[in-house]
Amino acid sequence: MKKLFFTALLLLAGTAAIFAQKGKVASALSYKESGKLDKAWEAIKETLDPANPKSEKTLNWTGTWQARGEIIEAIILSKDENFKKLVPNPVEEAYTSYMKAVEFDEKGGNQILKLKLVTFANTLINSAVTAYQANDYAKATDYFEKKLMIDKLPLFKTEATIDTAIIYNTGLAAMNAKMYEKAIQYFTDCTKYGYNGGSSYAQIISAYQLLGTREDTIKAVGIMKEAFNKYPNDQSINVQLINYYIMSGQPNEAINYLDKAIEKEKDNSSFYLAKGVALDRLGRQDEAIEVYKKATEIKPENADAYYNIGVIYFNRGVKQFDVANAVPTTDQARYETEKTKADDYFKAAVPYLENAVKYNPKDTYILDQLKNLYYRLKMMDKFEAINKK
Repeated sequence: MKKLFFTALLLLAGTAAIFAQKGKVASALSYKESGKLDKAWEAIKETLDPANPKSEKTLNWTGTWQARGEIIEAIILSKDENFKKLVPNPVEEAYTSYMKAVEFDEKGGNQILKLKLVTFANTLINSAVTAYQANDYAKATDYFEKKLMIDKLPLFKTEATIDTAIIYNTGLAAMNAKMYEKAIQYFTDCTKYGYNGGSSYAQIISAYQLLGTREDTIKAVGIMKEAFNKYPNDQSINVQLINYYIMSGQPNEAINYLDKAIEKEKDNSSFYLAKGVALDRLGRQDEAIEVYKKATEIKPENADAYYNIGVIYFNRGVKQFDVANAVPTTDQARYETEKTKADDYFKAAVPYLENAVKYNPKDTYILDQLKNLYYRLKMMDKFEAINKK
């Protein structure tokens, strides 16, 4: 009987020790509620100190880790700079604490913990935004990802909503952090959920292009075509396809998409300019001139369109001058005829180069070309006037 009584006393002593340690967790939370975050932090650290024999009662208890998360979150939100210095990397530490609380929640349905995680998810978002605004994009990406990990916890399986806005923002942060593969992952998720239309596709395309390998470029073009088929009215996708085909030396393909773009925006001078460039590269200069003229009708100050027309006429003049120079010296009359044809081309270039200078006066290269043309054509009044500028 005495033996049984002694055993009972031992059991009671063990239970008392457990309650004592859990009482310290409660004390830590009480300090937190009263704003004494330094004391709260010291108290919770004691309950999780492996060197403290008594802490074995609270090391694997969900309540301890939840309390630690709450205290660190209060430190994050505090305006007292002294409190903020208590915990290095507080956002990461708070996240670790809450995840430990989830791990040790054996029944898996702790509703109080669930509410704390909802609150902490908002803290993660705010911390991510702060990091993003401070240009710490890697940290912003990490915090957004942690928020998304919370969304996937079994605690939230009955409210399994997809936070597409945060997925998109995670992709943006990853893009700015130059983590392009990770950005592709998140923007691809956005496309699966139909979020942000062609913009998500445009980000994927940019990420592949920035990765820079030939394989990535091929993937980018595939995404462009997929996006164009899905969002044919999204001009940003069309423009990316146009730029790709122009830059990769495929003007026919560029013209195909330019015509589609022009059909949707008939008053977009840039599309006519780009189509003129594509036609020019195909050797269809007469068509290019007409398209360039259309660009200037829509936007009279389109210096590039004027310049490109002037260059076509100038190049024709150069070729024709070569024809004149090939005439035998004994046939002076024919030489003069061929040279006059060359001069006519040079004269045709003049008004277009003049307009190019007018609307882009800071481009010294165009200015020099116009000077040379005046001199060649013996337009000395204009040559002297422009030389004074």
